[in-house]
Amino acid sequence: MSNHPSAEQLLDLFNWASPAMLVTDADGAVVLANKAATELLKDAAATGAGLPGALGVGDYAALLSAGTPVENRAVAFAHPDFPSGYANVGFGQVDGATHGFWALRPVTTHPTPSPAPGEGSSTAEAWIRQVDRADTSYTPAGADAVPYLQAYYDHCPVAIHLIEEDGTVAHANWKDIAIVGASERPDTYVGHHIRRIYADQDVVEDFLGRWGEDAPIIDFRADFLNQGERVPVVIFSTANVEGDKLKNTRCFVFPDSHPDRERDKVKALDLSF
Repeated sequence: MSNHPSAEQLLDLFNWASPAMLVTDADGAVVLANKAATELLKDAAATGAGLPGALGVGDYAALLSAGTPVENRAVAFAHPDFPSGYANVGFGQVDGATHGFWALRPVTTHPTPSPAPGEGSSTAEAWIRQVDRADTSYTPAGADAVPYLQAYYDHCPVAIHLIEEDGTVAHANWKDIAIVGASERPDTYVGHHIRRIYADQDVVEDFLGRWGEDAPIIDFRADFLNQGERVPVVIFSTANVEGDKLKNTRCFVFPDSHPDRERDKVKALDLSF
């Protein structure tokens, strides 16, 4: 089992994450859905709704029976501007019952940050505006959800890490530790500066500045390093900021569904860290 973030951190991570996060029961019915999921899936994110059917995952029973994590499954979403994307799902136990733990990312036309931000309703910028918009119909998950979120952290095949204000990796789940090649020695990664696992330093230096400004990084293709080898990833990251102070990031990293695509570019900031 992982060394989990605090209950407060897990609830913040879930409720205000930039990818859609859902927990389903063994039948595929929604138990928990975050704000991003309600924006992306509409009624299909309601408690009790059948998620696999809504996503077009017709072989869900076989996936459940196999019990192995699934990454980058192409799926459809009930959203006019973000109708397609990818699902990652893993399976595990909560109170003795099997559940599915889902991370969904929409495909956007332009990532953020980007040297030339795109226009239109299907950009990464448009997506994060929807996630962040006020919606009184969304009830944030509370303390009773924490056991499900701990299991999500342990079983969903999406890399999750929380970065502190000074750039230190405060928490990383099993998938994040694996993607940077630190499964045998997590302490060589957790507790160290995030800079060391990015292949391109101009990218991470830019990101460090954006986190402090609460600027999102959405659908952005970059490369991590695993034993010196580049690992193509897609980043969805926002910041938990209170009183102009970064508490921690909410970083989700997906293995790239199109690893041969050109890496996204940023306008690197002149920062000294």
